[in-house]
Amino acid sequence: MPAASTKYPSIAHMLDPSASRGLADSVAPLVGVAHARHVALRIDEMNSVSCGGAPGVSNAFVSALWALDAMFQMARVGVDGVNIHTFPKATYELFNFTHAGGKWSGYVAPEYYGLEMFAQAAPAGAHLLHTSGALGDVRSWATRAPDGTIHVVIINDDTAQSRTIGVRIPGVAGAATLERRRAPGIAARTGVTLGGQSFGTTTTTGVLSGPSDVVSVEPANGVYVVKLPRASAAMLTLPSA
Repeated sequence: MPAASTKYPSIAHMLDPSASRGLADSVAPLVGVAHARHVALRIDEMNSVSCGGAPGVSNAFVSALWALDAMFQMARVGVDGVNIHTFPKATYELFNFTHAGGKWSGYVAPEYYGLEMFAQAAPAGAHLLHTSGALGDVRSWATRAPDGTIHVVIINDDTAQSRTIGVRIPGVAGAATLERRRAPGIAARTGVTLGGQSFGTTTTTGVLSGPSDVVSVEPANGVYVVKLPRASAAMLTLPSA
């Protein structure tokens, strides 16, 4: 496959809208057919690059940014669920386990952090809210959970520049919490954190650990200001309206 093709596995192509929005748009007609017949549509196998992934892409932090946006894109077109494909020693594996000295330990890949943020932002029963505004390389998503909590996820796909975003939600006021997902760089395979915490290079608990850096954000004139480092994502959790 030519390297210039948007289907060629590279970091730049993983960040291209065709890899997430385009993928979701390709299944949208099938969603319509299924729902017209009152049948749910679930993607039974999906991940970053076919045939087990591509080194330097599927196992790098870029896959976490892609996964987060791709899950929201699938929700946008009405997909009812997605099975993320993984198997031992695949380049795009989400985790693996080793047994030594009578103890188990696990490794958690960067992509899993993106899926973890999506799970936080879109719990069972949540629905997407409309967002607007010209954001360039920044993508935004908003959900309302069954309990009324609003989550706003902002993804900065720009690998060179940070961004400052103002978030305004009519009828919402009061302090919000801000959780960031970041890594040393877009190609990083280690050092990924979610809310300042990580699974480390290995984990024996499967639980995020370390000091949390989740902070409280007060609105200024009704606007929540979020500073996004390059190649990172953040989630605002706001009180219900």
